[in-house]
Formats: sequence, C-alpha cells, structure tokens
Amino acid sequence: MNQKIRLGSLSVLLSLLGSGLLISPAQAVDAPPAMGQDTGLDILLTQKARDILGRVRLVDGQARSHRVEVSADIANGVVTVALDRVFLPADYGPSFEDQRSEISFGLLHWAEQAAPFSRVVFLYDGKEIEYYFPEIKAADDAAREAGEALRRMRGATGSGMAFVAAGHGYFYSYKDNRWVTSRDEWNGVSEGLLTPSYAADLKAVIEQRSQMPVVRPRVQITGSTHPQSGEEWWTIAARYAIAEQYPAETKIWNTYAGSALWDREEREDINSRPLLANHHGAEVAIHLHSNGEPSGAARGTRVIVQPGRPMDAALAQSVLCSMKELIHSLPEYGAFTVAPAPHALNKGENREAHMPSIIVETAFHTNPEDAKALQDPVFRSASMKGVEKGYRLWATGKTCEPLALRPVPDTDVPIQAARDIELGYAGNPQYPLSVELSLASCSGEGACTPSATTFDDPAKPLTINLACNGPDPGVARWSAVLRDADGVATAPVEFSQACVRA
Repeated sequence: MNQKIRLGSLSVLLSLLGSGLLISPAQAVDAPPAMGQDTGLDILLTQKARDILGRVRLVDGQARSHRVEVSADIANGVVTVALDRVFLPADYGPSFEDQRSEISFGLLHWAEQAAPFSRVVFLYDGKEIEYYFPEIKAADDAAREAGEALRRMRGATGSGMAFVAAGHGYFYSYKDNRWVTSRDEWNGVSEGLLTPSYAADLKAVIEQRSQMPVVRPRVQITGSTHPQSGEEWWTIAARYAIAEQYPAETKIWNTYAGSALWDREEREDINSRPLLANHHGAEVAIHLHSNGEPSGAARGTRVIVQPGRPMDAALAQSVLCSMKELIHSLPEYGAFTVAPAPHALNKGENREAHMPSIIVETAFHTNPEDAKALQDPVFRSASMKGVEKGYRLWATGKTCEPLALRPVPDTDVPIQAARDIELGYAGNPQYPLSVELSLASCSGEGACTPSATTFDDPAKPLTINLACNGPDPGVARWSAVLRDADGVATAPVEFSQACVRA
C-alpha cells in the first residue's frame, strides 16, 4: 500500500479519537515499527478494542481482560488481539463464537479504513483458543481430512447436490425455559426470520442456473405450526426439522445428548447443518446470515471461511466478486460495501463440513441502511444471484472478472450498404445479452438512429449490423453498452461509423 495514502488515512482516524486517545508508556516508546506495521494504527485499534471489550456481553466463565493490546500486520492482512486468560469462556460454544465475531467486525470497521485485512487472531496469555480447547482443532482436522479423503476417492465427481442453510431460527433455551431466537431484532430485522427468504431465492437460482438439486434443512412451507413452540414451522431452527425428517440419525441432530448446557439445542442446531450436508455428500455448503456489530457503524457484505482451507477461500473470493458485480448493477446500491476478500474465522458451520463451505453475511442488520437493504427484495435477488454466480464460476474453473466491452474500431461503410462487425468482451455475462447503441454525435440531424440488438445464444458471436441507408456521406459517433440479463452493464465504448462513397 502507498505509505503516503495509508498515513493520511491514519491521521483522519486518529483525529476521530481526539483527546480520548490514551497511550500507555510502553506504546509511547520511540521504537521503529516492524515491517508491515504502523504504530499509529496499532494505538488506534488498541483504544477501539478496549472500548469494545469494555461493553461486550460476557459469556459464561469470562471476566474482563485487563490486558488489551492490538497489533496490525498490514503486509499479511492480520489483526492480532492480545488478551488475558481470564477472558476465556468456561466452554467453547456459539455465544463465544458470536462474541469473537462482534469484536472482530468492530475492529475491522476501523482497520479497513487504513488497509485491507482478512483475519483477526485472538491470543489469550499468548496462545490461540485451540490451545485451551483442543477439541475444536481436532474437529477441524477431522473434517478437513475426511473431505480430502472423499475428494481423493471420488475424484472430480460427487453427489451433484448443493446445500443451502438459512441461519438460526427459534431454539429452546434451558436458561430461560422458553423458545428464543439466537439474535435480537435490530432495525426491524430478526435474522433467523429473514434468512429463509434469502435461502429460497438462492435455492431457486442454483436449481435454474447451476442445474443442481438443493437441500435446505429448515422447513420451507408456511402455515404449519411447530407443536412444542407454537411458532410456525418455517421459523424454527434446522435442528428440529432434521430430527423430524431423520429421527434415527441422532449423530446429526442430537450431538449434545446428555448435556446439561442451557444452549445445548442451539449448539446442536449449528452442528446439524454441516453434518446434514456431510450426510448428503453435498458438493458445496452455503450458510446464509445477516451480520451484527452493536455500534451500528460496520456495514456491507462479508464471506467467512474456515482458516487454513484454501479451496473454501477461493470459492469465497469468487462469491464476493460476483456479489459485488450483481449488487452494484443496481443504481441504488452502486456504492454498497462488499469486502474485497474473505475473512477467516473459526465457525462451527464451516468447521464440521467435509465439502467447501462458506458463511455469507449479506449485510449488517445492526446498521440502519444495511437493514433497509436486507428487507429489499431487489437487493435480496441481486445478492443471491451473485452467490450462485460466484459458486458456478468457481465450480467450472472460471475467474470472476468485470464485464467490459473490448475496443471497437472505427468503421467505414459504403453508402446504400451495410457491414457486420463482431464485438468482443471480457467477463461472464448472463444471457440473453443486449448491445445498445446510443448517439454521441451525428453529422446529419435525424440521420442516425439508436438501436438495441439482443443475443440469446452464448455459442454465437456478438455481431451487429452497421448500415448506411441514406444517399449522402456522413459520420455517426456511437456509444456502445453491453448489458446482460441481470442488468450488469459495461462502461460505454465509443466508435465511429463513416458512411462513404464506394
């Protein structure tokens, strides 16, 4: 990154803290920063982390950490948060994973204003969480090895099936002795009640365009009541629907049998989704969520992958690129934030999966503008088309790239004749396509007529016909735009058509 630009960004960020910025004696030592680090950014992020950790909701077994120090490795895109061991939970579960996400995205909101970052690492007395909870690493290793063994055994072919899971839904809390949702409602959005509509859109577009059957674990029909809760079935977490459909497969939906943990059925819900995907031998698992960060400042789309899984990261990169293309094709969302790269976080939905698995955090329900987007069916459709396209490109070995018309040469056409020219483009448009010619200029008033030509067959070249039907010479300057079926359009490309005497 350009040092001048980065330092300029930091000066703005630091000015936002004003007199509230506290620098410890250790931080004030005048020592040269390590390569790829910036002392000013470290100070800023340390102050922000202290603010976040001072108000974050503690989970069972935690105490506030006295030590909170942050360092940002700009070269590798990693933010490291050093904490005391007292901040460890009594048990590693979904509440702790959610807390880490909340802290991560709160810090990334600030860090990414200075440089791109792809991961936040937490250290507890100098050690990562897997040191204290080795069963988490064991589960990750076992799923990774099982997935690699399956791919070796079956080669390139698999079940031909996709797995799409709508996140959360009602589960039974043994702390509250009632049915609750995993997420509080923010800005009119209850995550577990929002995600099924996104899953429905994604299922439909995968079946149509990727030509794959899709498994969805939650109940999809409306109007039926879940007897234990009294809520509609479609609002209930996947674990209960899986138990209903696969009562004998307790290793999928009853993984905490005999446990006295208050959130054991929420944990089972998280585990049940990737375990059902494994059971079906799915080619890919896509988990749909909205994101949360209590300050309301964080915005945009992110895709989360399990650390150390390059295949999943490549899929996530393709999905982000395609989501950006589709979302930005909508004029009202042309500036919507989409992360430039996936974020690596240890999450149960991805950790247990034997296949490439991603968590799509479509937008932040905690931000008012993002929440409006999440409730907009136009945004929902575009974002899910982007997820499908990203998967399809990745699965077929294609690279996501911007749609662009190649330069069109100026062309002479004899009077009372016509000439075909073939247009080239880069990108992966959705057919049918339209080539739209609008006038930049015309040498004869009323002599030049704009046109649009539709192309339905991807196997045929994009050939447009330029005609000179009038009796006199003249020049038209055309502005050409290529637009696909999803509304993705190229930047205009200008060229001249001269009507000349033969």
